[in-house]
Amino acid sequence: MKRLSFWFLIVTLTLQVQAAVPEPKGVWEFNAPNPNSATVGAPLEIVGSAQDIAGVSAADGAMTIGEGSYYICTHGIVPNGDGAKVNEWTLLIDFSYPSSSLSDPPNGYNDLFQTDPTNTDDSDWTINSSGAIGIGAVGYSNAFNYTTQANTWYRMVVVVDNGVRHDLYVDGVEIFKGNQQGIDGRFSLADTLLLFAAGNNQDGDDATINVSTVAIWDIPLSSNEILTLGYAWPSSFGDYPQAAGPVPADGALHADTWVNMAWRAGDFAASHDVYMGDNFDDVNNATRDSEVFRGNQALDTLFYIAGFTGYAYPDGLVPGTTYYWRIDEVNEAEPNSPWKGDVWSFSLPPKTAYFPVPADGAEFVDLNVRLAWTAGYGAKLNYVVFGEDFDEVSNAAMGVPSGPSSYSPGQIELAKTYYWRVDEFDGAGTYKGEVWSFTTLGAVSGPNPTDGAVDVKPSVVLGWVAGAVADSHEVYFGTDADAVKNATKSSPEYKEQKALGEESYDPGKLSLNTAYYWRIDEVNGVNPDSPWAGNVWSFTTGDFFVIDDFETFDVNDNQIWYAWHDGLGYGAPGTDPYFAGNGTGAAVGDETTASYTEETIVYGGNQSMPVAYDNNKQGYAYYSEVEHTLTEQRDWMEEGVTELSLWFRGYSASTGSFVEGPIGTYTMTSSGADIWDIGPGAGEYHDEFHFAYKMLTGAGSIIARIDSVENTNGWAKAGVMIRETLDGGSKHAFACVTPDNGAASQGRPDTGAASFNTNQSGLTAPYWVKLERSISGLFTVSHSANGSSWQPVTGATAQNIAMGSNVYIGLALTSHDAALTCQAVFTNVTTTGTVGQQWASQDIGITSNAAEPLYVAVSNSAGTPAVIVHDDPAAAQIDTWTEWVIPLQTLADQGITLTNIDKIAIGLGAQGNMTIPGGAGKIFIDDIRLLKPAPEPAP
Repeated sequence: MKRLSFWFLIVTLTLQVQAAVPEPKGVWEFNAPNPNSATVGAPLEIVGSAQDIAGVSAADGAMTIGEGSYYICTHGIVPNGDGAKVNEWTLLIDFSYPSSSLSDPPNGYNDLFQTDPTNTDDSDWTINSSGAIGIGAVGYSNAFNYTTQANTWYRMVVVVDNGVRHDLYVDGVEIFKGNQQGIDGRFSLADTLLLFAAGNNQDGDDATINVSTVAIWDIPLSSNEILTLGYAWPSSFGDYPQAAGPVPADGALHADTWVNMAWRAGDFAASHDVYMGDNFDDVNNATRDSEVFRGNQALDTLFYIAGFTGYAYPDGLVPGTTYYWRIDEVNEAEPNSPWKGDVWSFSLPPKTAYFPVPADGAEFVDLNVRLAWTAGYGAKLNYVVFGEDFDEVSNAAMGVPSGPSSYSPGQIELAKTYYWRVDEFDGAGTYKGEVWSFTTLGAVSGPNPTDGAVDVKPSVVLGWVAGAVADSHEVYFGTDADAVKNATKSSPEYKEQKALGEESYDPGKLSLNTAYYWRIDEVNGVNPDSPWAGNVWSFTTGDFFVIDDFETFDVNDNQIWYAWHDGLGYGAPGTDPYFAGNGTGAAVGDETTASYTEETIVYGGNQSMPVAYDNNKQGYAYYSEVEHTLTEQRDWMEEGVTELSLWFRGYSASTGSFVEGPIGTYTMTSSGADIWDIGPGAGEYHDEFHFAYKMLTGAGSIIARIDSVENTNGWAKAGVMIRETLDGGSKHAFACVTPDNGAASQGRPDTGAASFNTNQSGLTAPYWVKLERSISGLFTVSHSANGSSWQPVTGATAQNIAMGSNVYIGLALTSHDAALTCQAVFTNVTTTGTVGQQWASQDIGITSNAAEPLYVAVSNSAGTPAVIVHDDPAAAQIDTWTEWVIPLQTLADQGITLTNIDKIAIGLGAQGNMTIPGGAGKIFIDDIRLLKPAPEPAP
């Protein structure tokens, strides 16, 4: 929970001012389980959909809202400001956004709010493609040198007093005073306000945005009141014991050799312990016995001064130094005291020049560039050194004097790297600057691996982006940086010439733990300046061989299932590529991503391998396995490797359960949002519930008495179901009893489609329900008070739902609240038709894993595979990335020839099991490697 803090002490050297913040008229905090509910005021109404995410902290509620969705906010403010609408108001929004939102939609606008409830006008405040906040009529923050960054939480406050002010604040600080607007005009509020709606009837200006808190006032808040509100933090509307709101802001650049640090007190503080130093670890680990402990201060002393005589750092803070500080909140009457604070920091500018423009290492720089920088602390004169050779620029004694912090290098050439240095003179001494570089337009760029990369796999294929001047490329490669730098086409480091469009080079298998250097020269036979020598790039191989890191798979000719064969297979018989499937319940890959791999849940790099397992899948073996035939690294003894390592993670166990006891009485538990339309829209809807089932072939029926169903929600549902598949969006028919809405006939006629419902109120458990399937696929729902006299649900008709011959029949339960677990009791369960004997149960649409053994099987081209099973029989339920290390000797002990490995397989269940069904779930695999022995620990 979060609570807006309504007081804060603003500290100067001699004055303490307390600014109380008036109570808002509306507050929305997006906390589970009801993220649209209001802390103050009326609930929000969602148009479209939003997904819950972690906010400012892992415990902070927030929602992510995609294109086409928005909130309707009924704010409850009466007209004011001498008009017929709301002319005096303040709106607070805690937001962040992903980097993709600056380019999606293409014009890069991300609308924040819309005052027109019909949504026919343009948005009224937005974030543009540069990260600036504002709107044309009022102004944009980039005109005042302020832009936001992706993946960062901000507290935006817009203050409106039409005819007087229209101002923007971010994190408590005024960004700009906007152009005043008229009374009852565009920026006056009607009864409702649209949040994150693209204007002009959804014109696409609403890329993904994340929101943690929204609040609104019926007055224009003052600057001091907004400073009190501070910045986005995890507990804006709930008790928060830690100190917060650091001044200077965390990570700020501070331009003086003294500082007055201030903060907001934690909600339970009686005093404050102050820590300050120039080493992060010293401050982070400090206690009251440490040198960086600066004392305990009274509750109302919310500042600390450093850099003056009589204070810490009496000789002044040192330019170029980063200082760290921490405030622990203390209250001896509280058992949880002290509350350790975050370590904040600020830095003093160095005496050397900094923030070069172009940035150090910049590419594609214009030939008319004018160099610029920020002058060092106290600088009076700048001396610039410029040239084409790093060593010459670095070793030059003195440069060209420059008064302003800018310099024109004159005429420079295409496709060339230049080096420059700025020395600063402050009247007392000269401070030598760093050597910076940039590369002009036309040069080769984009090295892959990136320059300086480490832990590169020995089978790497080098790649680059062709320069605009090139019609071919000369490749140089070796283990000596100087030799590569100075190499010509007659040198051994010269490897080959590549045509334009062939921007890759395979150096063959490389040695482990070795540094390599490479250079690409761009060639154009008709240009007299050709060739253009490229920079020397470097990388270092890891001390391991890579079996697979899953980084190279894509949606084109290198799809993941081509390399890792599963039960589904791919392609069509007689047409390459084709694989019929291995007959197991495994399904590898994710067809919803741009690479067909997992791109979010990864251990290393950008991609991992998702493997869905279903050990009770019709027509398949009762185990799940993916297998990979090696084309590289078949020798598992090369360079002394001794271990096979892979990283894996799964999902935790289901909260759902299904037990029988006494005989004929079934108790089921389940969470789940609903057996209904969960998801972004028709075609993608799914259910969330627990399902106990058997197999039904052809026509049949099921009857059950619902003895009880817990009231976790009026629409909690317990009943009998026939379902085509165990997928969340499957077709199904459902007869159920609810706590408050009677008995219902429900179902989904097509996969992912919208559900149908007819319910008859006034019926509660204990009650009987029956579901029948005819040979033609007609489903009929009946209910009964006694199990013998049946009647249809009032208003319901039989539904024709086309399913395969083999379907799942059984008992279903959802709590209708994903945060709660519901319990139901079923008795008198009977079925007709060709129904299997054994019950199985699992969550449907709820992310959880059944406990299945995890194994690795390694084989030569002939002979029996060696199978190694993980020590934890529930390894699939480990929900954090975990390394599994297998000594290669254990494979050799099972008869495997380590110098010629043919295949590796990863499976869940008992390999070869064809008789006993198991459970389902999904795991992720990443970074399969061969390791050298770990070094012996130092004595």
